[in-house]
Amino acid sequence: MSHSLDVHVLDSDDRPVKGVKVKILIEGFWKGGSLEEFTDGDGHAEFETAADYEDGRELTIHVRGQSFGPFSISGGAYTVQLE
Repeated sequence: MSHSLDVHVLDSDDRPVKGVKVKILIEGFWKGGSLEEFTDGDGHAEFETAADYEDGRELTIHVRGQSFGPFSISGGAYTVQLE
């Protein structure tokens, strides 16, 4: 089953960060993976996983050298705040 994921990136003053690359690393015993997108004007980056990622998988979000997570892939929406 595929998953729609949304990452909202905020700066240290809670303002959306536009145009920054967001990388998601997905863990998995058989097959992991990574996805990359850039944030839009509202600080959101949207992703769609492959169809074979189970709900139990974990992901880590990487933005500007900072790492966030791990999170459950079934969470769908994530907010990260840069330092």
